[in-house]
Amino acid sequence: MSFLRGVLAGLAIGYLTAPRSGKETRDKLTQRANDLQNQWEEGVSQLKSQFDQLVGTTENKVDQYANQAENKYNQYKNEAKGAKDKAKAEYNNAVDDAANSAKYGISKAEHDLKVG
Repeated sequence: MSFLRGVLAGLAIGYLTAPRSGKETRDKLTQRANDLQNQWEEGVSQLKSQFDQLVGTTENKVDQYANQAENKYNQYKNEAKGAKDKAKAEYNNAVDDAANSAKYGISKAEHDLKVG
């Protein structure tokens, strides 16, 4: 900020010591001040635009990574559910096989024990 003040002070001194009339000098200073203000506003506008663009890009990346994480979560959840369902089915089949074997064994024992 002090650099800008120094530049402005130097310009003002240069215009004030130049061989022009007072009105010409004032008009020239006013024009130069307006030009500097316009350049400043344009620079601020450009920075704001770049900042907004950066924020938008960042938000898009965050959304993209959140979607990827959600997809992975759903994938692992579905795989875990599938593994659980498979283990449950295998357990139920083993229990049914054991029950059938027990029924067969009881039936065979009853048959063998019958006196005929």
